Amino acid sequence: MSSKPDALKRADTASLPEKDPALYGSETHKGSDLDVAKEELGVDVVAALIAGHGEDSELDLQEADRLRRKLDWHILPLLYILYPLQYIDKNSLGSSAVLGIIPDNHLTTNQFNNLSTAFYIGYIIFVGPHAWFMQKFPIAKYIAVNIGLWSIFLGLQATCHNYGGLFALRLLLGASESCITTGIMTIMTMFYTRVESSRRISWTFMCNGVATVIASFISFGVAHADPQAHPRQWQYYMMFASILSIIICVVYFWKMPDNPATAWFLTEQEKIDVVKRLRINQNGIETKVWKRYQFIEALTDVKAWLFFLFAAVSNLQDGVGVVFGLIIKDFGFNTLETTLLSMPPGAATIIAVSIGTTLLKFFPNSRCAIAIFGFIPCSICCFVLMFLPWENKAGLLVAFYLLGTNSVGYIMILSLVSVTFSGHTKKMTCNALFIIGYSIGQMLCTQFWKQKYRPRNMVPWIIELCTYVSDIVIIALIWWYLANENKRRDAEKLATGEEYPEFGYIEHTQDDGSIVKLKVPIQFLDITDKENKAFRYPS
Repeated sequence: MSSKPDALKRADTASLPEKDPALYGSETHKGSDLDVAKEELGVDVVAALIAGHGEDSELDLQEADRLRRKLDWHILPLLYILYPLQYIDKNSLGSSAVLGIIPDNHLTTNQFNNLSTAFYIGYIIFVGPHAWFMQKFPIAKYIAVNIGLWSIFLGLQATCHNYGGLFALRLLLGASESCITTGIMTIMTMFYTRVESSRRISWTFMCNGVATVIASFISFGVAHADPQAHPRQWQYYMMFASILSIIICVVYFWKMPDNPATAWFLTEQEKIDVVKRLRINQNGIETKVWKRYQFIEALTDVKAWLFFLFAAVSNLQDGVGVVFGLIIKDFGFNTLETTLLSMPPGAATIIAVSIGTTLLKFFPNSRCAIAIFGFIPCSICCFVLMFLPWENKAGLLVAFYLLGTNSVGYIMILSLVSVTFSGHTKKMTCNALFIIGYSIGQMLCTQFWKQKYRPRNMVPWIIELCTYVSDIVIIALIWWYLANENKRRDAEKLATGEEYPEFGYIEHTQDDGSIVKLKVPIQFLDITDKENKAFRYPS
């Protein structure tokens, strides 16, 4: 292995020189015969780290497996505790619905639904600022700070006695939580290959199923408290979740790595090896310079808006996650029974996502196909919930539980978003667009679960069915678009006989003021998927 001075290991990032200088706020530099990017214009944070190693031999399988296991050991446990916690906090309103929060705060059905909407108003307002701040600051530390904020806002809900106070805190809770999904998607692709990150994102979201079970146990436990005593049952729930969040905030701040170049648990050679593994992604790692041309490219990319549309439509289904306790209670069960009967949907999610990730392991480019199959059982369940005789409580419960299988479809597309775009500003923008679509769906998803439709909820189930069918159509369109773009690029290469460049150069100023040119794999020059002709879209 070749080596390089410590100064190069600490080098700042750089950028492609051939873009319009006005878009960067700085002029570019041309080498004698090769384009040379200045480090102050921002390429990948690992560009200096990988410089001189781009033509090293590939890692052998045994070493690659050892490195992947080390990454898993240090990163996945942090994700596995964060996502259940986020899910519990986000759905604390639904869990509290059967624990007395509605009468204690004098809420009407519409006000209760509006509290869920308030969460996503805050969510959608702060998606853009979060994306910008996460590019400017260490991403894991930024996430940890927001975990701390949401733990405060969640705990303060226990002090509320009216609709206004809850609305304000739910809005702030959504504002602090809206960086989590985008941030974790970004971190995951910094350490893992496309298939690896897709499976691990799926495993992480599978923890939402675990969270459903945990939340039900917490609800069951606090439901044994005297409903007339202080604190109330729902206040115990909020305080318990808040304390857990504070603990996770501290753990995240000290243990979650920001990127491979600064990962505390990797040696210098392991950092290089992690980056070498990711060349196949064609995505790069991270750049700390915001680039306007990439932002504009993201906003004009058809793929980004198809993913946005999917996110908005698919999350119209999630009103069930807010009113699940009320739905089960309407089947004729008391509060204690309802808390216990709220666990099986989590098991359905775990089983469905496990099957999906297993299929993805054996069929790596099949995310869209798996997603489509994931939404078919949900469509059938909607028919059952609409037309099965009301007296058949067992059948209705089973159909309700199997709605949890929709998670595999959503997760497959979410993981596809994380590996479809390249160029850090573009990737962060497209991730943010997806989350905005998600927020719009979540804002509207509770508004059609009205008191007047209970207990049969015929209108809500019709809307749910329409969203599942629409999901299938949108996924098929995304699948066709990506495959067609790959065919176009293959045909273009065949027609021109063009060989794609594998390396570029960055201009680095050393500590003594001298300037050197570093040879870097082109993936780490922070170019977009549109610019990188070697990029092929997964599906």
